[in-house]
Amino acid sequence: MKEDESVEKGNDFEKYVVNLFDDKYFSIVQWSTDIMRKHDRFVESDTDPDLIVRYLPKDEVFCVECKFRSSLFEGKLQWSDPQQLKRYQSFAREKKLPFFVVIGFGGDSSYPDRMFCIPLKEAKYPALYPSIFEKFERKPEKSFFWKNGILN
Repeated sequence: MKEDESVEKGNDFEKYVVNLFDDKYFSIVQWSTDIMRKHDRFVESDTDPDLIVRYLPKDEVFCVECKFRSSLFEGKLQWSDPQQLKRYQSFAREKKLPFFVVIGFGGDSSYPDRMFCIPLKEAKYPALYPSIFEKFERKPEKSFFWKNGILN
């Protein structure tokens, strides 16, 4: 897959995820744009999660990293690389924010066949076996719900 195609799929999936947050209950605090796609200069904010979201009724803030994958690699879901995972863990720890990895799997990036919403503390490795990520499966078309610090 060409890099442009990969970037486009990532953008499509991010838009899909954002549309699952009902704006009566959620606001997007920050949506990182990955400036590096525009030039080759390192930009610190590119390493932040894709979304920082506020649950309006309780003024609670949490992070969401969006990943779309077409298939498994060697039987595992390769969702990040080791450095990226460390940055996400540091970000969550430093900001003291709940952090979730939302993965679209199979089908089209603008309407995936399957979806998983994995708390970062459960996504301990850059590649996850189905026995881990399948516990966090959700209906891809279902709006997000926030309760007691859990996104589902």
